[in-house]
Amino acid sequence: METIAKTLHIPKNHRITFTLPNRIPVGQAEVILVIHPTFSAPKISKDEALLKLAGTLKKSPRFCSDSVQLQRKMRQEWDG
Repeated sequence: METIAKTLHIPKNHRITFTLPNRIPVGQAEVILVIHPTFSAPKISKDEALLKLAGTLKKSPRFCSDSVQLQRKMRQEWDG
């Protein structure tokens, strides 16, 4: 068994072709095709990324209670 990873562009007609390496033996073989879409993430600076996180936990049920009680509870969990 051999794994070959290639990044291909899927055209509108959804037809792809590729040539296998010569080391793959001739004859019947089971070929499994796994599609994992790759999307390029928009480029943002570290500062912008940090600003996007600001305030995200404010409405979280985990962090909406008294902060001192929360810290004590977390420490108890760590100490076992």
